[in-house]
Amino acid sequence: MLDAISEAPVRRLIAVLVSIGVLCACSADDRDDITASDRTVPLPPSQVQLTAALAPFESCEPFLRHIKANALEMVGPWGLDAGYRIEALESSEVLRDGTQAVADSSQAGLTPGVDYSTTNVQEAGVDEPDILKTDGRRIVALVNEELRVIDVTGDRPRLLGKLRFETFWPQEMFLAGDRILVFGQSHSGMKPVPRTLTPRHSWYSPISTLVEVDISSSTPRIRRRLHLDGGYLSSRMVDDVVRIVVQSQPTGLEWSYPSGSGLRAERRAEEENRRLIEQSTMDNWVPWFALENARGSLIREGTLTPCDRIYHPASNSGLRMLNIITVDLSEETLGEKLDSTSVLADGQTVYSSQENLYVGTTEWFDWRELEANEDQTLDTPQPVMTRIHKFDISDPNKTLYRASGQVRGTVLNQYSMSEYDGDLRVATTDHGRWSPGGGANSESYVTVLEDRNGAMIEIGRVGNLGKGERIYAVRFLGDLATVVTFRQTDPLYTIDLSDPRSPIVLGELKILGYSAYLHPVTETLLLGIGQDAHDDGRTLGTQVSLFDISDLTDPIRIDQWRLVGGHSEIEYNPRAFLHWPSENLFVLPVTTHRVETAESGPFSGAVALELSNRSLTERGRITHLKTPPKVRCEQWVEEREDGNEVSTQHCWADIDWRATIQRSVVIQNQIYTLSSLGLLTSNLQTLEPQAFLVF
Repeated sequence: MLDAISEAPVRRLIAVLVSIGVLCACSADDRDDITASDRTVPLPPSQVQLTAALAPFESCEPFLRHIKANALEMVGPWGLDAGYRIEALESSEVLRDGTQAVADSSQAGLTPGVDYSTTNVQEAGVDEPDILKTDGRRIVALVNEELRVIDVTGDRPRLLGKLRFETFWPQEMFLAGDRILVFGQSHSGMKPVPRTLTPRHSWYSPISTLVEVDISSSTPRIRRRLHLDGGYLSSRMVDDVVRIVVQSQPTGLEWSYPSGSGLRAERRAEEENRRLIEQSTMDNWVPWFALENARGSLIREGTLTPCDRIYHPASNSGLRMLNIITVDLSEETLGEKLDSTSVLADGQTVYSSQENLYVGTTEWFDWRELEANEDQTLDTPQPVMTRIHKFDISDPNKTLYRASGQVRGTVLNQYSMSEYDGDLRVATTDHGRWSPGGGANSESYVTVLEDRNGAMIEIGRVGNLGKGERIYAVRFLGDLATVVTFRQTDPLYTIDLSDPRSPIVLGELKILGYSAYLHPVTETLLLGIGQDAHDDGRTLGTQVSLFDISDLTDPIRIDQWRLVGGHSEIEYNPRAFLHWPSENLFVLPVTTHRVETAESGPFSGAVALELSNRSLTERGRITHLKTPPKVRCEQWVEEREDGNEVSTQHCWADIDWRATIQRSVVIQNQIYTLSSLGLLTSNLQTLEPQAFLVF
């Protein structure tokens, strides 16, 4: 085996280790017009590689030639996946009737953001999927693999109906009128979905499923299901038009593996795998779709993307496909108009404005650089790059690929990207190739990319942010960027992007702990939610900081709220955050997993903070626990380095995880909180509980 690997080309070894992104080289002249500030750290010429516009295939024949050539470069005695198998995924649902009446339509004129709150999203006008949605009359929630539709027009919430997903894991959804679009992955133990689709899938290809649910009557009913080859990444909705991002890989190729040991067995297996590639067809490389009705009968199926809508670089870009599917929820039924655009590339992080959708992925090293430079090895220092693909979503009927580019470092999440005046700003951390968690040499950047005829070209960059730290939070506010880095302390940087060719760091504030989510309150006030910490970086519990950024050269923290031992979902999922501006109210789901003493008061629920006179006060707390959690403590005897023994007390709380509050929403003068136990109605002013709908 070792002999076989040593004889293989470098690119084959790298293909086994990583997923290949999209890359081509540009000359250093493309950066001559970049104006560098004092903090700008230009890349060396060898690293100034920007992805030019990708080209579509003219037909399926050149596509097959290209993809087979790529596969033959990457294949070995263990196939393309180094022998790792991922079980195939399928889908089905069991429908259960509800018994309640339809919600009263007398409140149909409620205004989102005025009469009721909506999902906390990054960009205005760009809806994001979540586990709870409301139109002010109804709340729809995904809990315990069930979709529940709840009437909230009366004094008490009433269950209108529910839909149980037995063999389908619902992840998130959109609500548009009386239609719900649920996204998820299927899991094992299911019937073939549909049977005509099954032979086209191998055992390692995941299947994503979109379920259209009609809630116009008293019972939520499935109307259609759309099954797609690949793993669901994310989606966005603008004016009832949804873009779904799916990552797919080759299907239906049953690889040969060495029978026995030794070089001869491995070479024989590789020869068989090469013949398999040469005999493969379109169905093995382009993702398949299957549309079925509520009864599971197949309506139509086929390859998802036409060959002339698949884009590629000139060189080997790997075999995985990034697919953007357009679904218009204003149409009568799901799948009547199904549009897809694909790129031969990987995808990880999805960001969208109202006009363009971007997908970024990190490539930890570039095998082309290794192949071009014989003196370079895997241990040679090389910056980590993030590739970004841009798609035009301004046309509600289709999605068009526009451009590609790359930036130095890795993105944290969708908030690391922001479009402004046609440019894309990206905040990244360069950890070094083998240090994804950060390191002494890590450095963060904010880079500005401009779309020039299909290539996103770097026109400005500022670096030297948080040396030895990594980015924990980013928020772009117009032509201002606020960036938090952390290792032991929390520097909050304010960066002026008014001149995109010369970004400038204006101010820096260092405090203990960090913010994992930044939320604009006013033009001069910024809320940060994260963790308090010791001066050595050890976290202490939930911390909410209120920053005054009126003087961008001197940001200051003017108030702070803490909960010892607390953690909040908001730290990794901002959709769990609720800001109700008319009340200056912020609602955070919080649980104390760590208890310092029996008297420290463990808590699981939601905390409502109110902004008044530039300070944060706690309006109250909401919990779904029927009784306070019990605290258990034990005395532990520990031996010190000097040989002496010391007795310490360790305490923990027994908390029913089902009572963890996941979302909160305001509807008129009430606040509703969701957990796996049920939906609690509370008075918005006093937070006193009023009614509880048990799940």
